Amino acid sequence: MFQILDGSEGNVLGVEISNAYTKDDVEELKKIFDSKIAEGHDRINVLIKIDNLNLRKIHVNAFIDDSMYALKHLDQLRHIAVVGDSKLEKVLVELDNKLFGKKKKELIEKYFDVADIDEAWKFVRS
Repeated sequence: MFQILDGSEGNVLGVEISNAYTKDDVEELKKIFDSKIAEGHDRINVLIKIDNLNLRKIHVNAFIDDSMYALKHLDQLRHIAVVGDSKLEKVLVELDNKLFGKKKKELIEKYFDVADIDEAWKFVRS
């Protein structure tokens, strides 16, 4: 399940994912991202807050579809903040940034602890 966070405006999209992550969630998020592009924003900054995500309720097809969509739209992404409370999430974000980040093009993904969510918002708004 996901919800759009207050503070999402212009080229900034904040999303909280909690409990489960399904194919329907991915399809709805794609529509929201596409609408941001359609508004005329060339690149979108994304804050993703992960809260109480149950790994057993993540649909594998949703994860794969989400990943493929993100790879196709790398040129339309800029700053990505992942907010959570897991060492595993932190390691995965750092690895993802090393593999796909493009500092010269400002495609940067960073992990923030839940306590640092204000810093995450500053990052995606910068």
